[in-house]
Amino acid sequence: MKENPDKGRKGSVSAAVTDGRRIDFLGYCFTHGNVRLRKSIKKSFARKEKKIRTAKRRLETRASYWGWCKWGNCRHLWQTITKNDMSFSEMGITGRSTTKDGQRFFDIRKVRAMEILNVPITVLDFEPDVKTRNGGGRYAVKIVFENQEAKFITNSFTLKSQLDQAKTMNALPIQTKLKKRDIGDGITDYIFE
Repeated sequence: MKENPDKGRKGSVSAAVTDGRRIDFLGYCFTHGNVRLRKSIKKSFARKEKKIRTAKRRLETRASYWGWCKWGNCRHLWQTITKNDMSFSEMGITGRSTTKDGQRFFDIRKVRAMEILNVPITVLDFEPDVKTRNGGGRYAVKIVFENQEAKFITNSFTLKSQLDQAKTMNALPIQTKLKKRDIGDGITDYIFE
């Protein structure tokens, strides 16, 4: 077995892993089970990161090198050079809570109406005239179900009427149950108890 040239270095690959030579291909150095960024690219990234003064240009440069780093075993390298871990939540960056049309949407777990039948729920809020792949005019209803927030989409005329009345009376949030009722000819509808 050959002498391991990385032996004793911090973060080196063990001798059992480096039985063969590294393959330098497309900007990466490949070894058995390990993909690292080519040294010249790493140095270029570190130099550019140090020189850039404007936030806009720094963001552009980081975006291009993030493409290199994310496909290799380069998480520690990225954190070392950029001095952060690029977590959007830690940087205070949040997604938008409205659609292109300006309507609110609830970015939470979706449940079907059948899952919440005869179960105590709390109706927190709703958004009228939501367009889904099944058509427009539906309501997205935000609820608390099993101590977790969830939503369900409905096109029931009765539920939409009840929600509109609750909104005008400022009755939300309200604790209730969802019931199913037969309205004739094998057609069923939902109603809040």
